[in-house]
Amino acid sequence: GGGHAPSSRCHTGIRADTTSAGTTKPTLVLLCCIGTWLATCSLSFGAPISKEDLRTTIDLLKQESQDLYNNYSIKQASGMSADESIQLPCFSLDREALTNISVIIAHLEKVKVLSENTVDTSWVIRWLTNISCFNPLNLNISVPGNTDESYDCKVFVLTVLKQFSNCMAELQAKDNTTC
Repeated sequence: GGGHAPSSRCHTGIRADTTSAGTTKPTLVLLCCIGTWLATCSLSFGAPISKEDLRTTIDLLKQESQDLYNNYSIKQASGMSADESIQLPCFSLDREALTNISVIIAHLEKVKVLSENTVDTSWVIRWLTNISCFNPLNLNISVPGNTDESYDCKVFVLTVLKQFSNCMAELQAKDNTTC
């Protein structure tokens, strides 16, 4: 209970009295600067994920996204090109994070199904879910082309993996920037 307003839109159970002096104002500025990410919730505890755990998770996502793309492009889609008409939102560290994570997860789930589980995106999906403040939205992704055609499925999988890998690499390049 109490008359305290939540310090963020994330339901972490952490509350701040915004009328008192102290560290509340700098904390709120920091939350606004970094966005949703410092206030992200872990699913198991409903508590904020630490900055160190967030960085570790992002590093794991970067490496795994690159590995998934490289392995698939060499072993299953050699010589194929990505379909530029398919657009995956980039992974972001801003207020659009929940929406972007939800769309990315939906695409990665579709990748797993279309590849008949030869591309295991389970860890990536789990890591994305763990750093999402709320449960990701349940979205249905349509695949352009004929899903009965192996070629169309492979192009879709290749495109999603390539775009996700590129976005994570771009995030790495921006890692050291500040607000």
